Amino acid sequence: MDSLQFRKILIDAGAWDIGIGDLSSLPHEPRQGMPVGISIAVALDLSVINGLGAGATHAHVKEYRRANMLLEQLATLAANLLVQAGATAIPLTRSQVKLSFRDHGAVLPHKTVATRAGLGWIGKNAMLVTKGRGSAVRITSVLTDVRWPAAIPCDESMCGDCDQCVRNCPGQAPLGSNWSVAKKREDFFDVLACRKSCIETSWRVTPGESLCSLCVLVCPWTKKAIKEAGLDYGFPAVQMAQKGDLEEILELQKLAFSKEAERLQDFTIAPLQQTIENITEEFSDPRKAAIFLKIVQERRIVGSVRAYEKDGTCYIGRLVIHPEYQRQGLGKRLMQAIESCYMGARYELFTAKHNEGNIRFYESLGYRSYETRDLTDKIVLVYMEKT
Repeated sequence: MDSLQFRKILIDAGAWDIGIGDLSSLPHEPRQGMPVGISIAVALDLSVINGLGAGATHAHVKEYRRANMLLEQLATLAANLLVQAGATAIPLTRSQVKLSFRDHGAVLPHKTVATRAGLGWIGKNAMLVTKGRGSAVRITSVLTDVRWPAAIPCDESMCGDCDQCVRNCPGQAPLGSNWSVAKKREDFFDVLACRKSCIETSWRVTPGESLCSLCVLVCPWTKKAIKEAGLDYGFPAVQMAQKGDLEEILELQKLAFSKEAERLQDFTIAPLQQTIENITEEFSDPRKAAIFLKIVQERRIVGSVRAYEKDGTCYIGRLVIHPEYQRQGLGKRLMQAIESCYMGARYELFTAKHNEGNIRFYESLGYRSYETRDLTDKIVLVYMEKT
């Protein structure tokens, strides 16, 4: 059996990619005296990864368990094939991996074998990044002495100036510098901050698990793979706002409406006059049962909308997008989400008549003007509906 036959058998058994790496430059003990490492990658379901913008899901946990089980089977299969071919082989299954609790990792990480085998590089998120699927893969390894040609190893990061995982990690674990083979993990990544954030993220789904993977989703290489799979990219996700978000939403609201006030030379408009007490009452009043939505990007709320229903009409208000994030489709995403909360209702909203951009935007979503009202000498409101 040659390496091509070996690869075909593993691909047919469910592997996404296989790499052969020269480990002879590594210390003798971690590689257990074996000069070669075979890295086996399994692809994660991109539709599951695409749904992680609002946190861990049951599908996410289920997918990781599926991938881990498949990796165990593939490592065992690979080792058996190598032994049958006359080589020595040690599959680094969970029972064989030597862990260091002090270092919060394996003595010989699968990622190290993968970079020696040319499958990819280590990103600023301390995960393997591949050109084909970003970090949406799981990996395992087999140590062996088989005499097959090794791949060209990857010694430097290809992340460059990209800092999406740095800016979006809820635990601020990536420190911002690029990996290289000469660096230690602590030089570019805080593993304890990552673990804390992962436990907090996955607690509501599976207490005790340590899963987040937001850094996987925001990686441009993963984003490319998701789009190539024909999926609408799911980040940033629309989420339900909580009471603790109201102060930040109010601050965003005033920022978003300040330009409108400057244009009108009227700083008494209602969005700028609302207080934290007012918005808290609006959020908490069970008779209105208002729903507040938000979009979080780079660890801050950059968009929000709210609505309530009365007598079959959904009244939508205060759609706000941070100035730095406008014209990125976030407003459309928020509108579609708030409408989905009131399926079957008539939708109503209003905007200033002079704000032609807003009117065109709402018209593009199917809204039509049905009435105008004078609010002040300067402000005329256009009321729009969608049925």
